[in-house]
Amino acid sequence: MVVKLYLILLLFLFTSCGTYEVSSESSSNKIDYVKNLIEDEKYSRAIDELNYIMFNDPLSEYSALAQFYIGECYFYLDDFSQSIIEYNKYLTRNDSIEELVKKSQFMLCKCYFNISLEYNKDQSDTYIAIEKLQYFIEKETMRDYIEDIEIMILDLRTKLAKKDFYTAKLYIKLEELDAAIIYYENIVNDYYDTEFVNSALANISLIYCIDDINKAKVFLDKHKDNFLDYSSFEEIFSLVNSLKLNENESYYLSYLK
Repeated sequence: MVVKLYLILLLFLFTSCGTYEVSSESSSNKIDYVKNLIEDEKYSRAIDELNYIMFNDPLSEYSALAQFYIGECYFYLDDFSQSIIEYNKYLTRNDSIEELVKKSQFMLCKCYFNISLEYNKDQSDTYIAIEKLQYFIEKETMRDYIEDIEIMILDLRTKLAKKDFYTAKLYIKLEELDAAIIYYENIVNDYYDTEFVNSALANISLIYCIDDINKAKVFLDKHKDNFLDYSSFEEIFSLVNSLKLNENESYYLSYLK
């Protein structure tokens, strides 16, 4: 009982002495101060100042601004997961500003994009990023950012294609050519707009040459429209035409891209 009364008294002293009403003007000044901190790349200090505004002046317009800038600070600190949390908090506020809503949504796209790991690592976050970016690109508010988001999506898709391409190369080293073809075909079917599609098509045809050069020619003719440019199709078709018949496997695989 004594301990409980002591805690209540301590809480009363802390709340009565440690907090006070912050005016809108002082919050306004703090926002300007925070902007300077961000320009000076003092992001952690800026976050402290912004949290102070949100705690002491929660109903003002500056509280919403503070929430937005917290998301921005975490982004510049490369803490993209926390930045996503903070931007989403801003988007759920009733006092959010339309222009900052647009920017928050675009910054969320950049966060998801940056969370994606290198191609030779787990790509779970890349799939999530593509899904999120495709969600945002369909929003009317994102029409000013469509080109930037499309570039990010293509970059993410290229990363997935690159992973499949090098997985196929690994299977070739292991002499598992059927498995390699599966990964090359995956690039052709799923990542048809990436820089790896021409090489995938060429390598499939070269593997087919091991058994039957005519099979390779038929394949290339069937898929000539899948090449990103006609000159790449002509190059590999000319190469296949020039190859010798009935050579060993290593002869044809030596031309792989």
